Amino acid sequence: MENSLFENENGNFAKPMLPAVVGLKRYSTIVIDPPWEVKNNLKDVRYYRSGSQRMPYEQMTDRDIMKLPIENLADENCDLFLWSITSKIPVCFELLKWWGFKYIDFFAWDKEIGVPVNGIYRSVEWVIYGYKGKMGINKSGKFINSMIREKRTTHSKKPNAFYDTIRNNTKENRIDMFARELKEGFDVFGNEVENSINLETYANNGR
Repeated sequence: MENSLFENENGNFAKPMLPAVVGLKRYSTIVIDPPWEVKNNLKDVRYYRSGSQRMPYEQMTDRDIMKLPIENLADENCDLFLWSITSKIPVCFELLKWWGFKYIDFFAWDKEIGVPVNGIYRSVEWVIYGYKGKMGINKSGKFINSMIREKRTTHSKKPNAFYDTIRNNTKENRIDMFARELKEGFDVFGNEVENSINLETYANNGR
């Protein structure tokens, strides 16, 4: 049986104390699309092939993703939208707890193009929504549809409709973690964009 993300081989894992944020911008809305480490043998599927073909970006282990300074990025009241592939959904619930967020709901992206996995044609990607403090999501206007339908384009590029929804229904300041392009209304962090923040500053602030 695999250890929980919170545990090491001895059954425990001490959570490090992040230094308090002093004078740094904090965010009421965080979107994060982690570069999940994927291990499988789907040899006939582009970007998921074992052997010589690799993902078009550097991957991170679950433990490394857990260590991201999300708590120092988050304001006292913060909504978190965590993108997940199907196999990482259990990990996402642990990440929410680790970062201090409460799970509230799912969003689903119907990509209209999928891949066959274990007899299932996977054409859906997931967004897990959690919050800390008070929910900032708009409750007074038109209800947000939990299903987004937009045809997939390039690998890992997320639908424009998702960003429109978040921009129109959440509070500023907003940040898009592991972004592939700049989006109006969002600060960004990622290796394919000009970053708005220095992530190391959030991890080391106060030390």
